[in-house]
Amino acid sequence: MTIAPETLILVALVVFVGYTVFGATGFGASPITIPVLAHVLPLTFVLSLAALLDFASGMALGFHTRRQAHAPELLTLVPFTLVGLTLGVTLLVRLPRDAIVLALGVFVCVYGLYVIFRRGPTRPLSRWWAAPAGVLGGVIGALFGIGGPPYVVYITGRLPDPAVQRATISQMVIVNVGLRVVAFAIAGILLSRALWIAVMVLLPVPGVGLWVGNRVHLSVAPATMARVIGAVLFVTGAALIVRAL
Repeated sequence: MTIAPETLILVALVVFVGYTVFGATGFGASPITIPVLAHVLPLTFVLSLAALLDFASGMALGFHTRRQAHAPELLTLVPFTLVGLTLGVTLLVRLPRDAIVLALGVFVCVYGLYVIFRRGPTRPLSRWWAAPAGVLGGVIGALFGIGGPPYVVYITGRLPDPAVQRATISQMVIVNVGLRVVAFAIAGILLSRALWIAVMVLLPVPGVGLWVGNRVHLSVAPATMARVIGAVLFVTGAALIVRAL
């Protein structure tokens, strides 16, 4: 496939907005970029592009917090994540495109409502919850590029220290995205020449977005921004559902 210059400009703007929001609120860029870009590009292309950009950006950001991460929780989640990624990639390459877009729309709507109404955990979670959290994070990471929520729920329910929570979540997302890139490569999804051209052109954009987001984060209440983002996600997901039907 080839990407028209005007489409590439639109993609760059969406990526910039996604990473600006990420820098301002800590809310991941993929929940913004993937549902929007799925309207103009094939979903497998969008997922691959987002994974490569997220991995490069995550490695740069996660390097500074790696020492604070809780290694035992990471080691507990990784095997279950591998199971989920295997299942998710299998579904991605076998399911009809409209079915995946419809599933993405439903997931984004549900996730948007979760972002709007989420509350902190009321009691510590058992380590047994690592199994469903890891498998679900792997599946939805491969299918929708948004694998972070199950990890956030599990890790914040296990670790009381906010700094350790943030570092552990960051490292787990890096692991998820890295494994996703490997799984996509094995499945042959990363062979597109247009994909690598887009990655090379867009690679500076996340850094600029994060810089802008970090500059403005003090002027925006994270809770307010999260609710606005949740509403946008819900509308975007509904549009994907309508498109797939």
